[in-house]
Amino acid sequence: MISNKVQAVVLAAGKSTRFKTGRTKLLEKICGQEMILYSTRLLEALDIPTIMVVGYQKDAVIEQIQQRHQEFITFVVQEQQRGTGHAVQCAMQHLNLDPNRDLILIMNGDMPLATPDIISKLYEQHKSTGAELTFVTSHCEDTHSGYGRVITTERGLKIVEAKDFTGDASEHCWINAGIYLVNRRFLQEQITAIEKSEKTEEFYLTALIEIACNKGLTVSTITAPFDIVRGINNFQELWAAEQVKRAELIRYWMEHGVHFSVAHNVHIDLDVAIGSGSYIGCGVHLLGRTKIGKNCKINEFSSLENVTLGDYTEILSHSMVSSSTLGSNVMVGPYAHIRDNSHIGDGAYIGNFVEVTRSTIGAGTKAKHLAYLGDAEIGTAVNIGAGTVTCNYNGNTKNKTYIGDRAFIGSNNTLVAPVTIAKNAYTAAGSVITENVPEHALAIARARQVNKDNYATQLRTPAQPQIANITFVAAQKNKLSTDHL
Repeated sequence: MISNKVQAVVLAAGKSTRFKTGRTKLLEKICGQEMILYSTRLLEALDIPTIMVVGYQKDAVIEQIQQRHQEFITFVVQEQQRGTGHAVQCAMQHLNLDPNRDLILIMNGDMPLATPDIISKLYEQHKSTGAELTFVTSHCEDTHSGYGRVITTERGLKIVEAKDFTGDASEHCWINAGIYLVNRRFLQEQITAIEKSEKTEEFYLTALIEIACNKGLTVSTITAPFDIVRGINNFQELWAAEQVKRAELIRYWMEHGVHFSVAHNVHIDLDVAIGSGSYIGCGVHLLGRTKIGKNCKINEFSSLENVTLGDYTEILSHSMVSSSTLGSNVMVGPYAHIRDNSHIGDGAYIGNFVEVTRSTIGAGTKAKHLAYLGDAEIGTAVNIGAGTVTCNYNGNTKNKTYIGDRAFIGSNNTLVAPVTIAKNAYTAAGSVITENVPEHALAIARARQVNKDNYATQLRTPAQPQIANITFVAAQKNKLSTDHL
């Protein structure tokens, strides 16, 4: 069992200078999850206790990790970022607290695509060869990459860091991936033997490989596809890694019966789940912990974030749904907006240009056109007329609107909360409802209509000129002409 023998060190102290944002890259998201959490979740799945070396913006990194993990990670601070070798030195005191684990797994914190299979293969290779140190290599022809190059020497192998490499990268295509398995005893004895780089004044962990080879000790390697072990040092590499991860997710859901109309134009996060038989249109964003039922249809350019959908629900194009729950056979959109912990019952219809926030909509209720429903409790089989607005905010507090089962709200209604419209009640079109409406009542809240016979004819008649005014203006013009004689 790997977990009984191995203890891990994750290197997460760097300043992320190549991102040029002033923020640590470890909190940048890939498919909705912070980069550093990919490493921690991998090690948690393998049940390997972990020491994480943090430094730059350590408080933010620790806080994010502790939100996801309650145990198994010990944090060590590297106050000055003096290289990967120095980072491991900072962790040695904590590594020595568990001497029964005689293998130390060391990996960079910016490797979101690493898999359990790679760690397992690394472990098997290390044990089968009796190596002091085993590390992962990969083939990379990118001459501008920042990876250290694996160089063969008379005594074995060594890694030349990108900052120090002066050869032809196209001739030295094998790179160091940044995952190592080291015998504890060797690490304890040799970590302080690492010399400082003359160019960068950093202590490189990779120097251990050359140290071991010079002593005639066994150093072993395994190879892995570059896409699995690629690191992230700038936004271009972040984008590339996300494309790989997103393609992996989409392939998985395709294999489980989900149809993507234009798969490469869909954004899907790591924790999204989709039921079989569902359809995902072009440009759709599925974010956060969205859960989609079976045989649903999410049409073009809609966005769902932290949403739960029942079976056979359809989201029409250009709709936004967030932090809400929708039942089965619900129809939403187009151009609808549902948010802030709203609940939509089975068979309800939230139509075009309807916004729902902090509201519960009962089963079979329809709000098909141009409505705002905020802080509302709406029963089953209710009709919400076009142009209806719940006036929930008085400038200081939010207030509730209650609409009972089978009520009928006429078009262009303004419902001034707090207000209750009871079961089976009607409100007339164009009403401003400020008082409660009892069951089976019809509420009419508008000015009485007055018709003026034949008045429209007068309105259409062209206005007659004012003769007196015309005469006055003409006289004034004549006077001005006489003054100039």
